[in-house]
Amino acid sequence: MQVMSVTGPVAAEDLGPTLVHEHIIIALPGEELDPRYAPNRELIVQIAVERLKELHGHGIRTLVDPCPIELGRDPQLYAEVSEKSGVQIIFATGFYFEALGIPGYWRARDTEEIAEFYIHELTHGVGKTGLRPGVIKAATGFEVSDNERRILAAAAQAQKAMGCAIITHTEHSRHGDVQQQIFAENGADPGRILIGHQDEQTAWEPIRDLAARGTFVGIDRVGTEALAPDSRRADHAAALVKHGYAGHLCLSQDRVCTLSAARFPFRIPHAAKLDPVQYMQNGRPLSYVFTEFAAMLRERGVSDVDLDTIFRANPRRLLTGMP
Repeated sequence: MQVMSVTGPVAAEDLGPTLVHEHIIIALPGEELDPRYAPNRELIVQIAVERLKELHGHGIRTLVDPCPIELGRDPQLYAEVSEKSGVQIIFATGFYFEALGIPGYWRARDTEEIAEFYIHELTHGVGKTGLRPGVIKAATGFEVSDNERRILAAAAQAQKAMGCAIITHTEHSRHGDVQQQIFAENGADPGRILIGHQDEQTAWEPIRDLAARGTFVGIDRVGTEALAPDSRRADHAAALVKHGYAGHLCLSQDRVCTLSAARFPFRIPHAAKLDPVQYMQNGRPLSYVFTEFAAMLRERGVSDVDLDTIFRANPRRLLTGMP
């Protein structure tokens, strides 16, 4: 069994330790209008390669970049970074949540038309590049809109047809249960779904409830303490492991290697505006989840066997369906 990476199929046994939710670059529509906009592609590649080589030095062989179509998805960039870093990159088809995504043309499409588009990209590649996504991205906002429901249903139908994984965004950890319901109603395989961004839950039980319905759950913004303290993330992850849900948990960081924008594309504290990339990285390397955060988990009773399940076995099952 295999999954499609930007440079070609990868066998399940060759995935190795995997981060399931990281980003090479994020670019918001409109940034190109900024008079200061002058992206240096060579520098973007250089920075991304440096960050991924650091990961590779810690044994990481695969990274999933579930960037939605509207947020600067760039398969040709991913291919160059993958080839130069030695890290396999799996990228996504799929639209974002309505407040920041879903282009007007696609808001007018029905579920089947959107699913057909996703299937086309998964089968034939993005545009004329021939580079094929390996996963589907799906997302919901603070509340779930009708357009988002159609997007989720389309993701489920495309997943059913293609046998690939779905990786989701939840805003403020809300509505993972709604995502699960819509996916189930449209025939998706729960064992190939990751309900993402459960980091902002204040208790671990709601995360358990999602996992108990058969999907993977993501504590996947590790290191972003502006949203939630890592101590609480570690408490939640350890509780899930202790109560038998290690096989449903994925850890990642949702970090961005670099930017093309002249300024940070989201609102950030004024003091950070002088160095948005440093703010974005939180002063920590991409290996943080495997080093300092893993140490926090071990202090809470999570074993190396559990960590191997979380970083190796679970991504393999999510991405390929192989036990």
